[in-house]
Amino acid sequence: MLGPVLAFVLAIALAPLLFSLFISLTDYRLTDPTQAKPFVGLGNYLKAFQDKAVLETLANTVVFTVGAVTSQVLLGLALALLMSGETPFMRTLRSLAIMPLALPPLVVGLVWKALYNPQFGPVAYYLKQIGLSVDRGFLGEFTTAMPAVLVIDLWQWTPLLMIIFLAGLKSLPTEMLEAAYVDGASRTQAFFYITLPMLLPVIFIGVLLRTMNAFKVFDIIFATTGGGPGNATSVLNFHIYKVGLTFFDMGYAAALANILLFMIGVCCAFYVVLLRRQRATEF
Repeated sequence: MLGPVLAFVLAIALAPLLFSLFISLTDYRLTDPTQAKPFVGLGNYLKAFQDKAVLETLANTVVFTVGAVTSQVLLGLALALLMSGETPFMRTLRSLAIMPLALPPLVVGLVWKALYNPQFGPVAYYLKQIGLSVDRGFLGEFTTAMPAVLVIDLWQWTPLLMIIFLAGLKSLPTEMLEAAYVDGASRTQAFFYITLPMLLPVIFIGVLLRTMNAFKVFDIIFATTGGGPGNATSVLNFHIYKVGLTFFDMGYAAALANILLFMIGVCCAFYVVLLRRQRATEF
């Protein structure tokens, strides 16, 4: 009974991947009226590693991913600890904190773009009130564009990690903590020597989920900066969009997409290995 269903799911999952692999080996362009797909082998992949624009967007992708995941893990863990209480106030606060997750990233990007606007945005207004110059705004300056985008991503996705870590905290046994407090351990000592080690598997899962998502970021970049100023915020997924749907070079875009998929797979494998090693040390 499960056979047909499994075959259907595999077909849905594998067909686009196989087609992407195929056209990445060709010079397939949507502007070609004959729709010919001349075979170029690994030419598109070799071109990618010699393309300065790709290398720059790849570096931006790594910077964005590391910055986003690190800040969100730290802030999400802090919020989970602060909101772990079961009072009506804390339950209400948790419900309010997860509201950004209900908004589409594209909408979030447009809202924050308006907030950052140097002419009428409230962020620029209050900065001007304290005597700071905003000129072209945070999104228009080369040095502040990436941090400004990271703040947007932080605002939207930190609640997800907060929920994951909070669920992990609620599932931890309390006996060890109670024994530590009886022996005179402080809350800080109990957290670093008992709570944090037991929470590591949950933290690994949260980091894995956010790493995969951060590598694929597109909506916020598209809605706020369009990859600018210059290429300051152009990440690999956005560059793939430009190559495929602006220059219509689908073969090259497919090769870049497969490179991005490979990078995400490597990160997933790395985190899975770490998780297995961490679990092995528990026994």
